[in-house]
Amino acid sequence: MKVVVLNVGSGSQKCSLFELPNESLGDEPIDPIWEVKFDSTAPDQPQGKLLVRATLHGENIEVGAVDESAPTAERIEYLLRMLCDGPAKVIGEFDDIDVIGHRVVHGGAEFDQAVRVTAEVEAAIQRFAGFAPLHNPSNLTGVRVARKLFGQEQRQFAVFDTAFHRTLSTAAAAYPGPSAWLDQGIRRYGFHGTSFRYASGRAAQLLGRTKDPELRLILCHLGGGCSLCATVDGRSIDTTMGFTPLDGLAMCTRSGAVDPGILLYLLRQGATANELEKMLNKASGLKGLSGLSGDTRVLVPAAARGDKHARLALDVFLHRLQAGMGQMIASLGAAPHAIVFTDAISEDEPSVRAAACAQFAFLGLHLDLQRNGASSLDTDLATKASTIRVLLIKSREAWQIARECHALFNAA
Repeated sequence: MKVVVLNVGSGSQKCSLFELPNESLGDEPIDPIWEVKFDSTAPDQPQGKLLVRATLHGENIEVGAVDESAPTAERIEYLLRMLCDGPAKVIGEFDDIDVIGHRVVHGGAEFDQAVRVTAEVEAAIQRFAGFAPLHNPSNLTGVRVARKLFGQEQRQFAVFDTAFHRTLSTAAAAYPGPSAWLDQGIRRYGFHGTSFRYASGRAAQLLGRTKDPELRLILCHLGGGCSLCATVDGRSIDTTMGFTPLDGLAMCTRSGAVDPGILLYLLRQGATANELEKMLNKASGLKGLSGLSGDTRVLVPAAARGDKHARLALDVFLHRLQAGMGQMIASLGAAPHAIVFTDAISEDEPSVRAAACAQFAFLGLHLDLQRNGASSLDTDLATKASTIRVLLIKSREAWQIARECHALFNAA
């Protein structure tokens, strides 16, 4: 069974191909046999271009670059056509594909699980585009480009980031505004759910506690977007992102939570809603504070060289991360059994993991500095004496999407 997974994010577009058995899947994750992506955050990005990176059966293939100004639809079509054309060709024709799975960021309160894409589902994704303007329109474009290339009858499934957080209590989800907000759908939805679903299950496996209904985890998804999630028995009970993916932690180019009064002040100073949206989503966070980059691979060495703006950006990022972790501990009502780090910043930056964990030594959390420096994936980085485990888990959103598509396909 061949499953294509399309993940159109705020900083990159990625397409993966999984070859899965038709029967039930085991517990161990399966790697894609093929992957092609645009990476707009790469520090070696050519001016005005987007690097195209391909992997076929574990081998890296040089593909080149495309114009940064290329529309999203054109980029997605470029990726999908590489399945059966070009240096990374892996199939003979589009008809060889059984299922296409899409990461969709915002599903509102309508979807608590993956679904087959229908006209009604597309309309719902469009309705929630205002809640996730950097993501849902691009997610929908991916569905439509895939239909153009693969045909109307091709089965496509949508896997929603928000679905994992449908277990939040009303107290955790509601904002302290007018009660009418809840009726209007203005509430905390949470995001990165596909990443959290995989990471929580994988953590339970690594800890040998897959059947423990009391298992408490703090999950740290640190990438282009950053958020935390507290889980008990694999269920989300609190998270830092909210109504949109703009809330919560400081991020690469997003502000995270700011005093709403700042926005009112700027509006009165003449700023438009579009200007504020661009400022908060594209010119804030690490990039805004440093004036240099939103990429920790650039900022960490810059700070080490004495760049005070890079140092400030990282200090604010870490302060918000530590405070958010404290919030998650409070929601759990007890120390977590493990803190789980996943995604690009988590995997790339031992210093971020070390700083985050250092604040919780009073709970008995102790990081093994040698293991942390090695950055081995799917391993425990804590000392033997630590009362809290620290897991670094490889981000496998594409695998989680493929797994959910496999289940839906076989249930049909």
